[in-house]
Amino acid sequence: MTSFQDISTLKAKIQKFEHDIPFAPSKDAALDMAIKAAEHAMKAMRLSDSPETTKAMRNKSEFFLDEAQRIKSDPDWKPRIEIDVAKVAKLVEPKSSRPLPTSEQILLLKASQLNGFKFPPWTSFPKDNDFQLQVGQEPFIDKPELRLSAAQLQVFDGWKRAAEALPPPAWYTAQERGAGPTMSSSRTIDLVQDAATDCSVVASLCALVARGERGHAKILGSMMFPYDNEEGRPQMSQNGKYALKLNFNGTYRKVDIDDRLPVSKSSRVLHVIDRHNPSLLWPALIEKAYLKVRGSYDFPGSNSGTDLWILSGWIPEQIFLQSDDTIPNNIWKRIYKSHQYGDVLVTMGTGKISNRTERAIGLAGEHDYAVLDMREVDGQKLMLVKNPWCEGMSWKGSIPRSPVDNEGEEDEEVLPSSRDLLNSDDELTPGTFWMDLNSVMQYFESIYLNWNPGLFSYRQDIHFAWDLSASSPSSKFKSFGNHQQFRMSVASSGTAWLLLNRHFKDGKENVHPSEYISLYVFDNHGAKVYLSDGAIQRGPFVDSPQTLLRLDNLEADKRYTIVPVEQDLTQATHTFTLSAFANARITIDEAPNKYRCQNVVSSSWTEETAGGNAHSPTYSQNPQFSITVAARTPIALLLETAMEQLHVHVKLVHGRGSRVQAVRSKDIVFDSKDYRRGCALAQFAELDAGTYTIICSTFEAGQKGNFKLRVDSNAATQLSLLPRQGAGRLRRAWAKAAFEGQQRILAAPIAPRRLTKLDVFVKQVQQTGVHETARMGQRRERSMIRVTLEIGKGPERRILIASSNGEYSDSSAGVRTGEIDLSPQEVGKAWLVIERMFTPADLEGEIFQVETFTDAPDTVDIGVWRRWEVD
Repeated sequence: MTSFQDISTLKAKIQKFEHDIPFAPSKDAALDMAIKAAEHAMKAMRLSDSPETTKAMRNKSEFFLDEAQRIKSDPDWKPRIEIDVAKVAKLVEPKSSRPLPTSEQILLLKASQLNGFKFPPWTSFPKDNDFQLQVGQEPFIDKPELRLSAAQLQVFDGWKRAAEALPPPAWYTAQERGAGPTMSSSRTIDLVQDAATDCSVVASLCALVARGERGHAKILGSMMFPYDNEEGRPQMSQNGKYALKLNFNGTYRKVDIDDRLPVSKSSRVLHVIDRHNPSLLWPALIEKAYLKVRGSYDFPGSNSGTDLWILSGWIPEQIFLQSDDTIPNNIWKRIYKSHQYGDVLVTMGTGKISNRTERAIGLAGEHDYAVLDMREVDGQKLMLVKNPWCEGMSWKGSIPRSPVDNEGEEDEEVLPSSRDLLNSDDELTPGTFWMDLNSVMQYFESIYLNWNPGLFSYRQDIHFAWDLSASSPSSKFKSFGNHQQFRMSVASSGTAWLLLNRHFKDGKENVHPSEYISLYVFDNHGAKVYLSDGAIQRGPFVDSPQTLLRLDNLEADKRYTIVPVEQDLTQATHTFTLSAFANARITIDEAPNKYRCQNVVSSSWTEETAGGNAHSPTYSQNPQFSITVAARTPIALLLETAMEQLHVHVKLVHGRGSRVQAVRSKDIVFDSKDYRRGCALAQFAELDAGTYTIICSTFEAGQKGNFKLRVDSNAATQLSLLPRQGAGRLRRAWAKAAFEGQQRILAAPIAPRRLTKLDVFVKQVQQTGVHETARMGQRRERSMIRVTLEIGKGPERRILIASSNGEYSDSSAGVRTGEIDLSPQEVGKAWLVIERMFTPADLEGEIFQVETFTDAPDTVDIGVWRRWEVD
C-alpha cells in the first residue's frame, strides 16, 4: 500500500471519529476516540510529503487534542442522541376536506391554462401503458417547444431525445458516451446549472437530493412517472413521455413533457447536469417540467422557497435575516432537529452584493444556495452550503484585512475552528462549503424553509378571485373595505399556519415587478373589518407568490378574521388560494357581511369645497350629503381617497339633510374621531330612522382630491350630494369694510327689498402698517373676526345669525354667516356687523371684502360702513 493510500485510509478513519465522537456511548469512549483521531492525524502528517496535507493534518491533530481536553474537563458531558433515519415515520400529507362550491371549481379549471399550455388538476396516478410505445407509434412530442434566451440560442444545437442528449455530446466522443441516459446514479449526486439561469430551481433540486441521500424517504416517487417502486427511482419511458405532479395555482396539477432536452454545440450545458453522473436523466426532466409551468428556459429564477412549494408541495416560509426581529439561535432551534428528521428543506438567498465584494467573500449576489446538511460541532452551529453554479465560487470565510489594518500588531497563530477543519475535507465538491450560523446571518439576506405538510393533521383550502381592475392604485393607507376576508377557527387551542398563494398568470415568467402580498389577522369574531388598525398579527410584505403567517396560542373555537393584503399588485383580477394547516380540526370560509345594504357616492374636494377641519372657518364649505335612513339600524360610514397624502374625516350630524353652516358638539351624532391618512371610518351601533347630514373633510383647507363615501347599514338608505355652499345663488360684491388702528367694530345698514335667502361672506384682503414685518419674512398676523346680522341697538339689540356659532374665526380664509331668510316686514332696520378681536398691535389697518349670496337679483341693499359701539 502506498503512502497516498495510507493517508486516504487515515483520513477516512479521522472523518468517522469526528462524526462518532458526539454520539459516543460514554464520556470515556468519546475521550478515547478523540485521542485516536489525534494520533491518526499525526501519523498522516508524518507520511505526507505535501505541505497542504501536512498543515491540514497538523490542524486536525491540534483540534482533536483540544477536543480530548474539553471532554475530559467537562463534568456534564453527555452523548448526543443520533436520529435513526430508517425508523423515522413517514408523515402523511393532509388533504382539504372542504367541499368546493362551483365558483371555486371553475376558478381552478380556468387556472389550468398557463403560458399556452393546459395543466389539469391531478386526479389519479397515470397508468403504465401511458408510457409504452405501441407498434407503429411515434415517440411522444410535446408542443410548443419552450423558449430559450438569446444567450442560450447562441450555443443551441437543437432539441434532442434523451438518448442523444445525455451524457452531453460535447463532453465525450461517440465511443466514450457509453449506454446513454440512466435513471440511477453510482455516486453521490452533484447537480449544477451552467448556461441556464434558474439557480433557485437547481438549489431546490440539490436540497431534495440531499434529503434523500441522508436516508429519508424519497419524494420522487410521488411526483414523477413512470416510477419503479421496487428500485426506488424513476423509470425510463418507452415513448419518451413523462408525467409530473406539481403543485401550483391552487392544487396539484399534471404536467406532461417529452424527453427532449436543449443540446449545446459547446461544452456549456443548457439544462441541469449531475457532475458525478452526467448521464443521469431525471433531474433535467424535473427541471423541464418546472420551466414549462413558468413559461420557458429563459427563466430568471424566482426563489427556492417558491420552487420547492411547486416541486414538492412543502409549505414555504421566508425568514428575513436582516430583520431586527430575527434571532439566530431561535432560527437554529426551530430548524435543526426538523432537518435531522427530514421535515424541513433549507435553502438560502443573498441580496445585492458588489462585484468587488463578491470576489472578496466568494459569494454571488442575488443568488440562491442549497443547505445540504446541518451540524453542531464543538459549540458551533454549521451548515453545509452548496452553490448550484457549475463554476461557482466557494465562500472564503471573511474579507482579508489589508496590511494597513495589521500595522503595529503582532502576528498570531489562529487555531482552526470546527468549520475550517470541515472545509479542509477533500471530499467536498467545488462550490460546497461549511458555514457557521453567524456568517450566514451576516452574508445572506433570506433563509427559505419548506416544511413537510405532514407535520399537520388537518388542512383546509379556499380559492378566491380578487378584482383590482377598478380600484385605485395600491396604497398602504387604503381601507380593507374591498378586500376579500375570511373567518377561521380551530377546534382546540394551539397553533395554525396560514399560507396565501398567488396564482401564476400568462406572461409573468420574465416580469419581476414590485408586487407584494401579506396576511393580517384580527380578533373580530370572524366579522369583516374596514381598517388595518387593531390586527393581532401581521405578516411581512413579500414579493414572492407565497407568504406564510404562523399563529400561536389560538383559542379553541374562537373565530378570527383573516385579511389578504396587497401593495402594488397590477390593476387586474388576481386569483389566490388561502390554505390553513393545524393539528386540530380547522374551518375556514368567507367572512360574512355585517351589513345587508350598501350605498356609495363619489365626489371631490375642489378649490371651492376644500374647507378643512372643523376648526377652520371654511369648514361648512366641505362636501356635504343628505342621508335618509328608513329604519333604526347599525351603520358604518367609510370615506376613502386615492390621494394618500390627505388626512380625512367623516361626520354625521343632526342637519335634517340640509347643509350645515356650523357644527356644535350637541349636533354630532357620531364621527371618525382623529383625522386618518387615506381613509376614515365612523360606526354607530343603532341610528334612529330619519334624515341627517354627512360632512366629509380634509385636515387642511385647500387640499384637493377625489373621494368615495360608502354607507353600510341593515336598512335602506338614500344618499345624495348637497349643492355646494352658494350654488344657485347670485353673488354680489359690496363696498369693502376698512378698519383703522385698533378699531373693533364696523357696521352697515342692510335692508331686504323683498323676501330673500341671504348668506354673507367676509374675508380680509389687505393689511397696512406691517411692511417691516413682511420684509423680514415673518408670517403676517391677522385679526380674528365675527360677522353678525342684527336688529336694533343697545338693550333692544337682537342677533339674527352669527358666523361660526358666534365664535371668532381666522379671517384669512374668510368667514360666512350661513343662510337666513329675510323679509322687509320681519326685519325692519337691520345691521351687518363685523367685529375684530386679537388685532396685532402694529396693525394700522385692515380691509375686508364683503360679498352676499341671494336667490334673486337686487333683493337686498347694504349701506355705508360706520363705527359701531355695543352698549
